[in-house]
Amino acid sequence: MLVHAGNMWLTARDGEGTPDLSVLTDADWFIAAVLAAVLIAAHFVSPAIARLDARLQDRVASLGGGIAVAYVFVQLMPELAEGGRSLSDTAISQVAPTPVVEAGLFLVALVGTMIFYSLDVVSTEHDDEHAGLYRVHLLSFALISALYAYTMPFLLTTGIGYALLFTTAICFHVLVGDRTLARAHPNLFKHQDRWVGMASVVIGFAAAWALPPASDLMLATATALLGGGLLITTFREELPKAAKARLAWFLVGVVVMAALLVAGIVTGDG
Repeated sequence: MLVHAGNMWLTARDGEGTPDLSVLTDADWFIAAVLAAVLIAAHFVSPAIARLDARLQDRVASLGGGIAVAYVFVQLMPELAEGGRSLSDTAISQVAPTPVVEAGLFLVALVGTMIFYSLDVVSTEHDDEHAGLYRVHLLSFALISALYAYTMPFLLTTGIGYALLFTTAICFHVLVGDRTLARAHPNLFKHQDRWVGMASVVIGFAAAWALPPASDLMLATATALLGGGLLITTFREELPKAAKARLAWFLVGVVVMAALLVAGIVTGDG
């Protein structure tokens, strides 16, 4: 039986809704490792983005914002809805009304949005000398990278095309998000901080290998939390202010990403 949880297809075992790692081949794990390495590389080069010419930074941010917006509306929202409908067929529907179950992943995404937004607000309301708060802000970005790396191997079962598009969206998130840290905390942000993000990818990927999700619900919850984090960072940080936005680059990001996602849906690879 196939269970659609969040944004990944999982093979249930014995009707228990437990992800079956046997569907992942050695080639799948290799591809997942390569994609994780791409995200690590994005963390590694991200400090250079903050040193680029301001106009070039605005172009990168506008392009990344367009890509993220297209992903949120064309892929993330429909997948949360589909994941909720799939969960209504599981045992959890016996303890909660079906409409509540179907809205469950949206509620989890809302919690993720609240958490990441709250961390962002708290960290930016204080001076740069408050290193502890800055670290909390930094770790909130690292958490998104860890969740991505944890879900990536299972995401590959939807097809490599969608996995590549999702990785592209996350990489732009990393580049723009790390640039935001460098600009918002100039006295604290140092190049070694990128190692926190890089290490989070390694930890998340290792956890997927050693500690796979115990159930579809656990995996769907992790995916929804990731979606909530992406949602708030997309509209709060990846979209530049109107005065700095480059509309043409934004529209290119939206149109290209939306077209590729729709093409994946049509061909069944997404």
